[in-house]
Amino acid sequence: MTVRPPIVGAALWSAVMKTAEDRCECRGACGKKHDPERTRKQQRCDVRNGDHVSKVGLIFLIAMPRDPINEGDFATAAQLPAKRLAAMCRPCHDAVLRKIRSATKKLPAGDGLFDVEQFRVAPPTAGAA
Repeated sequence: MTVRPPIVGAALWSAVMKTAEDRCECRGACGKKHDPERTRKQQRCDVRNGDHVSKVGLIFLIAMPRDPINEGDFATAAQLPAKRLAAMCRPCHDAVLRKIRSATKKLPAGDGLFDVEQFRVAPPTAGAA
C-alpha cells in the first residue's frame, strides 16, 4: 500500500522515509531486540510503512528526532533537518517515550546542576529593604 505523506512537512517526511527505505529505524531503543529468527542479535525493526499489524491496524511511520531527550519537543523537532530525524513505527516510538518518562521519574527530586549548598541564596527577610 502506498502511504501518502502528511499535509504539513511532506518534503521533510518524504526525505526521512526515503533514507529509511520506508522501514522503522529502531534498533532496540524501544527495549525489544527485533529478532524474528531468535539469533540473539540486535536487529532493525522489520515494520514497514503501510504494513498491517493485527493489534494496531495499518502502520504509518512517523519522523521523530534521533535524540528524543534533547530534541523531543515539537518546536525543536519541527526545525530539524532530515538527517537528524528517524523513521519510527508507533509501537517503537511509544515504547521509547515510555522509557524516557520512566527514567525521568526515577531521578531524585532536586538533583540538578546548581543543587549545591554553596549556590543557595537565602530568601529575603520580611523587614529588609
